[in-house]
Amino acid sequence: MPLLTRWLQALHVRVFWDDGERDETAVAAHYFAPGRKVAGFIFLVQQRPAGYLQTVRVTADSDFWPFVAPDGETWGLDLLIGERELTGRGLGPRIIAEFTGWLRRERPELRRVLIDPAQSNERALRAYAKAGFREVGRLDRLVLMALELY
Repeated sequence: MPLLTRWLQALHVRVFWDDGERDETAVAAHYFAPGRKVAGFIFLVQQRPAGYLQTVRVTADSDFWPFVAPDGETWGLDLLIGERELTGRGLGPRIIAEFTGWLRRERPELRRVLIDPAQSNERALRAYAKAGFREVGRLDRLVLMALELY
């Protein structure tokens, strides 16, 4: 919990993933609430905690519903690299490839992954494009991007 709380308060994270000022209790209550349908993961780079990602199946009550795959499952994904010195090194596309490969093995019906970076987050937009995502729409100030896994 201390690690995730620190990452969520880091300036390079907050500029695009701002959950407000949160202490460990608030982070635990939000990210690990009983019944929360969003699965969260800490990922490692060279055996060292480096960031956090979360995923959730897109259902009819989601703003993403109009963008689901015509068949199979669609999941949403969020990613942050918590350690500032690890940003800008091309880790995002590699982490996404590893994670979506694992998720596809766990969920054989997975056909599409959606991600929604801010329009102003040029670094993320480039990283997601390198990972194979393409723009499929816009929601407010977000670019909705899809990765096809057929």
